[in-house]
Amino acid sequence: MKILVTGGTGFIGSKVVDLLVENGHSVRLYSRHPGLPERLAGKDVSLFSGDLREPDSLLDAMAGMDRFYHIGELKNTTPRAAEKNVQLVERIIDHLGKSGIKRLIFVSSLTVAGIPSRTPATEETAPAVVLEDHYTRYKLRCENLLAEEVSGAEFVVVRPGVVYGSGSRHLGGLITAIERFGPIGFPFIGKGGAVAPLIHVQDLARALYRAGIEPGAANRIFNLSDGLGHTWSDFFSAIAASCGTKFRIIPLPSFALHVPARFFDLMGGLFNIKLSLDNYVRYATADLLFDTAQARQILNWAPEFDLSKGVEEMVRGHRKERP
Repeated sequence: MKILVTGGTGFIGSKVVDLLVENGHSVRLYSRHPGLPERLAGKDVSLFSGDLREPDSLLDAMAGMDRFYHIGELKNTTPRAAEKNVQLVERIIDHLGKSGIKRLIFVSSLTVAGIPSRTPATEETAPAVVLEDHYTRYKLRCENLLAEEVSGAEFVVVRPGVVYGSGSRHLGGLITAIERFGPIGFPFIGKGGAVAPLIHVQDLARALYRAGIEPGAANRIFNLSDGLGHTWSDFFSAIAASCGTKFRIIPLPSFALHVPARFFDLMGGLFNIKLSLDNYVRYATADLLFDTAQARQILNWAPEFDLSKGVEEMVRGHRKERP
């Protein structure tokens, strides 16, 4: 198949592109970068130069493609940027029929599922708490547009949780903070015993790849975490162990409003969003355990990465990349 990918040079998208190429697909990489990554030289990958801030170029890139993996987005630092991302998806949907694309795969966020009313939560579980931040609202609006407006083509929505692995820019600050402060004490709301919605980037990439090829995935939403029930404490402790340092949590009461802003920035990096204090407190202290049965059955997918090995790989990659 001929496949268009946005965000294909990024943390998640680069792994998806590699899988597409390995499985014999022809990839059109939509990117601002002037050339193909070195690892793709000589492969069935072509570069289409463009910028998501200029949607017309993306619409041109859609012509003649069979599948479209929309993994890229404008950086969501402001509500205005989030609104531009929604407008971009609107333009994509309007152009699907003209382009010939048969399926659009959209990367959403597990924050759209909110804090589930019961666990393990399925894709149909109603949230007990709906998260109110501009990033989550943008993803939800796009999901609704896909469900209501797409005609003449299929869509698949994949909602990843906290994505970790080598190459994660967002978790680099967390690794550094645990290296420095782990032995002294790492502040966290509560004791870190709540279930965290973790997924290794390679496991996510495999699920996304299969979302584009499995017939039964058409017009479905998939919540994606490893479903293994690891806690925040497990995650932080695995990072500390990979850094060769000790680790302990300093439990903070939920009313602790004077935690340094930098700490909240680090935690926001887990979700690639700017969390409000209220959202952070709720998310950090709720069990975010999601049932992966639908992904297992329809995508023929299962998580493969062990937490400790996946985190060790992430820490090694972080140390190679930093000055």
